[in-house]
Amino acid sequence: MFNAMMRAEIWLQDTLDKPLGIEDLANHLGYSASQVRRQFRHCFNISPSAYREKRRLERAAVLLSLTTQNIAQIAIRCGYTNHSSFSRAFQRRYQLPPREYRQAVSSMYRLNRSDKNITINIEKCRPAHVVLMRLYQAPERIHGLGNTKYHANHLQCLQAQLSASTPAMVLPDLLSEKVKAIVEEPALNHTRTDIGLYLENRDTAKHLALPVTYRRVDIPARYYAKTCFDNISQLSYIMSETLVALMDKRNRLNISGDAPQVLWQPHHIELRIPLTA
Repeated sequence: MFNAMMRAEIWLQDTLDKPLGIEDLANHLGYSASQVRRQFRHCFNISPSAYREKRRLERAAVLLSLTTQNIAQIAIRCGYTNHSSFSRAFQRRYQLPPREYRQAVSSMYRLNRSDKNITINIEKCRPAHVVLMRLYQAPERIHGLGNTKYHANHLQCLQAQLSASTPAMVLPDLLSEKVKAIVEEPALNHTRTDIGLYLENRDTAKHLALPVTYRRVDIPARYYAKTCFDNISQLSYIMSETLVALMDKRNRLNISGDAPQVLWQPHHIELRIPLTA
């Protein structure tokens, strides 16, 4: 049943901007609504509706902190039908209205301007896809990161393509952590880490039946900020410095708020932060 609830959690994550309810989730999974409520709470210590609200507001906090989108746009992107309902929900969670939260975080970034010599390149990636497995552990607790065999565990269906793949990690919670949007006690928070393979040929796994714990995610052609580093233990520091530098040098491209990616290239590790116009 845990695999089903993991799919439920990912579905909630991927549909934050849509007006879908527990019945839609139950239909997606093929269970009754009461089963989904009961089992989801058992796995995550929270109801599906409360979980969705939590993730919507975390996304909003990220967008307020790191983008120039107006508050009405952010409310819609986070699944709220009007500005006032969004503002009330946000203030209940963070004890500040959205506008004041944005001002407070912007001040923090101005005070923490990076003076480190970190090279950030803005590049555009071609359409690709990743094959991912979700783990509810922080990256520092996962042993084997960057090892192709570890990332391809249970992916015998992709053995012929492994030489053309890149070990990858996607971090749905990293931006929320950096803007301090996660307010629960650590014991109640399930840090999400997706590990797997980055495949530049989008047809590679298109028609393969993947193991139940894996999913295929399309990556559109898009711009991203790329920072290279040497050791995964540097990730948190590199992420912080990259965000501060991007905030200090705003241009026509902004941080999108989508999950950062980490790729293990042959001679370095690459942090990618998705950008948008």
